[in-house]
Amino acid sequence: MVALSLAELPGSSGCLVLAMGGLDNKIHIYCGERTGKFLRACELKGHTDWIRSVDFSLPICINGETNNLLLTTRIFAPWLNEPHLKNGDTWHEIARPQVHGHDINCVAIIQGKGNHRFVSGAEEKVARVFEAPLSFLKTLNHSSANFQKSTFPDLQANVQILGANMSALGLSQKPIYVKATYETPARPGNEGLDTLETIPDAVPVELTEPPIEEQLAWHTLWPESHKLYGHGNELFSLCCDHEGKLVASSCKAQSASVAEIWLWQVGTWKAVGRLQSHSLTVTQMEFSHDDNFLLLVSRDRQFSVFSIKRTGVDETSYQLLTRQEAHKRIIWTCSWNPFGHEFATGSRDKTVKIWAIENGSSVKQLITLPLFSSSVTALSWVGLDWTNRNGLLSVGMENGLVELWSISVNRTEDGSVAAPGVTASLATRFDPFVCHVSAVHRLAWRNSEKSPDSRSMELASCGADHTVRVYEVNLG
Repeated sequence: MVALSLAELPGSSGCLVLAMGGLDNKIHIYCGERTGKFLRACELKGHTDWIRSVDFSLPICINGETNNLLLTTRIFAPWLNEPHLKNGDTWHEIARPQVHGHDINCVAIIQGKGNHRFVSGAEEKVARVFEAPLSFLKTLNHSSANFQKSTFPDLQANVQILGANMSALGLSQKPIYVKATYETPARPGNEGLDTLETIPDAVPVELTEPPIEEQLAWHTLWPESHKLYGHGNELFSLCCDHEGKLVASSCKAQSASVAEIWLWQVGTWKAVGRLQSHSLTVTQMEFSHDDNFLLLVSRDRQFSVFSIKRTGVDETSYQLLTRQEAHKRIIWTCSWNPFGHEFATGSRDKTVKIWAIENGSSVKQLITLPLFSSSVTALSWVGLDWTNRNGLLSVGMENGLVELWSISVNRTEDGSVAAPGVTASLATRFDPFVCHVSAVHRLAWRNSEKSPDSRSMELASCGADHTVRVYEVNLG
């Protein structure tokens, strides 16, 4: 423990004790009365190392309210069931689904309605699939401002796994089934929490308040349902298509044979494709928004585009459309235009280039944005206006700064890109005091279902400074 502080609670006879520091990178908060009895409150905590990947789930409807999950190998969500705060003003870590013996390099939420699954890849050759247990779904229901206990049976009637437990000498998280030998009733709060020393096995519980550290570390695990074997080196990147049908994975590579991309069929988790195009590590992948194309960018300074077609229930065909050297240095990141088959690439050479697929068979460059102040390490493109094909491209850099660029694609009546192909202008530069102090690793726009009149959006970022940041972007 590094520091300890005592503070009075205004208008009451109670006080707060703040205990800062330690190896767990959090601030412990205790509140209590002058009788000497103190209760643990929700801590201020965070990651203890680089955060390499961040992903938003599709909107989830809970008791008539729309919510999203933010995944970084920890799960965050707005806890709306707090009357003293406005809707969405507070985010909490509500689950820590995976415990691992290796650094985790990449995560991807399985998209699609009704899915509560994700795939993670670490410094090992195996990708792992995790599924939400019933205890998590019930806790998520408590985050709603319109909490109704009667909705519990309707969450997922077919979920028979209550939680997960970590075996003593393994890395696989074993399921704990609903019909266990012990009962796990809902707890009114965070008091009376058992510790790791007194409980040999995890006891998943339905949490009615944002969980504290011991609950997160032990009682919010998700069961591991599948292992995906195939890669020859440590996993580096993952992505899922927008229908939740395919997952693509890449690993660290120094040769073409190792740098191949594996395609996995969601559900059966069979390998349905092995895509070969690059000679070095594929650093990021992304499916186009209609899932017809898969974009790859690599350390070999090239990008590739594959056409993807589903020829049957469990059959997928693919074909290399193009491979092209695009930048003078490593290409770190890419992002598709939500309104078409245009995409952006960002590189260590401090440039962002925008490209377009023509006639489904070739790729041409449309524009190069002005030189940035540092290496471009993260991109994320979001659509704003379907009629005028306008969007915002968020750009994250190695120096921690974030910029937003307004992008408009000019099209002819037949839908092809007209000249000039793209109009781009700087929308805003984020204040350095709210940005990261080290490299931005990933950017992700929140998939909200707000009304068309809404003039705000949310952007999440993660970086090498051990932080996840969520920005509210006012569109003006």
